[in-house]
Amino acid sequence: MAIPDVTGSTIPCHGKPEAGDAECKCRLTKADRLGIERFLSFAGNSSVAYSQLLLDTLHQKLQLAVAIVGAAPSDVATFGSFISCVVDEKDIECGVLSFGLVARAGEIPIHSLLGASLIGMSVGQRTKLLSEDGTTRSLVVTQVGTPFAV
Repeated sequence: MAIPDVTGSTIPCHGKPEAGDAECKCRLTKADRLGIERFLSFAGNSSVAYSQLLLDTLHQKLQLAVAIVGAAPSDVATFGSFISCVVDEKDIECGVLSFGLVARAGEIPIHSLLGASLIGMSVGQRTKLLSEDGTTRSLVVTQVGTPFAV
């Protein structure tokens, strides 16, 4: 299956959305969608071996996401926003959602399963956080803000 991107070209989809994923509404801005498409294009042409699970997660985001027209609502996780979330109802993760190809302190990069899961989610939204070893954990977005908000 191919997924049309905003430029009119298509991106191959390597996996099927899992049952129930459609219930977890994801909303993407045009800039976020374009950033994901660029990362997927880079990953497809790179010598870096990105996990298929990560690539499939991002393909599914593009396929299932609802488009945000105009500015993103303040409660939606977009690139450049500060995100706080809880994993398995006990572990707090936070950082700035980034396109960075190099993981830096204080960032949650798109090339991580956490970053790929968070993009487009809203405050209070819950989903499954998949792991490379096949386990799943719960993920809840608790805060979305600007990187320097107190």
